[in-house]
Amino acid sequence: MAHRLARHRGLRRGPGELPRGALVPGALLPLRPALAGTRATRTRACLPRAHRQPRVVAEIPGPLPAVRGCRAAPRHRLLPDSLPPALIQALPDVPVLGQSLAGVSVLRLDRLGGAAPGNKAFKLRYILARAQAQGLRRVLSFGGAWSNHLHALAAVGAELGLETIGVVRGGETPTAMLDDAQGWGMQLLPVSREDYRRRHDVAYQRELAQMHGPCLVIPEGGASAEGVLGCREIAALPGVDDPRWRRVVVAVGTGTTLAGLAAGLSRVGEVVGVAAIRGGDDLAPRVREALAAIAAQAGVPWHIEHGFHCGGFARADAQLRAFIPAFEHATGVPLEPVYTGKLLLAIHAQLAAGHWSPGDEILAIHSGGLQGRRGYAWLDPWP
Repeated sequence: MAHRLARHRGLRRGPGELPRGALVPGALLPLRPALAGTRATRTRACLPRAHRQPRVVAEIPGPLPAVRGCRAAPRHRLLPDSLPPALIQALPDVPVLGQSLAGVSVLRLDRLGGAAPGNKAFKLRYILARAQAQGLRRVLSFGGAWSNHLHALAAVGAELGLETIGVVRGGETPTAMLDDAQGWGMQLLPVSREDYRRRHDVAYQRELAQMHGPCLVIPEGGASAEGVLGCREIAALPGVDDPRWRRVVVAVGTGTTLAGLAAGLSRVGEVVGVAAIRGGDDLAPRVREALAAIAAQAGVPWHIEHGFHCGGFARADAQLRAFIPAFEHATGVPLEPVYTGKLLLAIHAQLAAGHWSPGDEILAIHSGGLQGRRGYAWLDPWP
């Protein structure tokens, strides 16, 4: 597909929509700047009270927590009506680079149907429900040229009949992911890296609203209270909150999925996050902030391992390049280098080093993102 990057143009307003330049009250705000190594001011404190994000109501009984002013999105549009029969897959007792992974199972969120398999549909569920509840037809978010978040937002937005705008870091770089997003109707707005660093700036968000009309601004990666509430539902999937699991392990980018699991799990031994970024010293504070944002406490102990970023976000060192093909050949479970490859590499390394006992049962959360394999020439494009 030819890659066509959109110009700075506005979209037509529907009846009753706010005038261009209006910043929607209750717009989603990031829990904390999403990229490690950047410095930015907390956005929430800068907004007038009328524009601050409403409190999250987390005490409502039942499996689906609610957000004030936000109705539940149609479940069949985001997630399948029924789950695959073997969503949790036990790994075979065969060596991977000399180390058996017996006792390790994988929650195959990549096998979910729907527009956006993996953890993204959970993140987006309540975010897009807010847009629908506010009568908005347009959402805008941020990401790089290989962003799983923008890819999922475009797919789910098309399913829900929402106009989607992706602010893309780094200029006009054509990628298969952006081609997919544009094919689903997403308008792409390439910006310089300098402008992209302003993504948490309310004034910059107002500029974007002036260009495109009223829209719900979604933080990069979906890192918001609504995103945490959606990810908390992963813990309610069959077989996940089971006392047999000594550890539930998940890759960490923004900390949103880890926070949701920590809030939703109560019967497992602990939740372990594997940082996918270099210099993620602010990840643990982000998770604590995310839990506070939904007025929740962690139901089980949790911590983050920082030694398996393999050179940084979306980077793959020689160790990871050797591990992923060997793991896939031995287990038949496909991985990608951004998140899930580092996740299983960390589990493999901890077992090989004796830090984790081979007798402990471990559940690894496969968060999807396999479409991103197309960005790595040393991998088959898509298993």
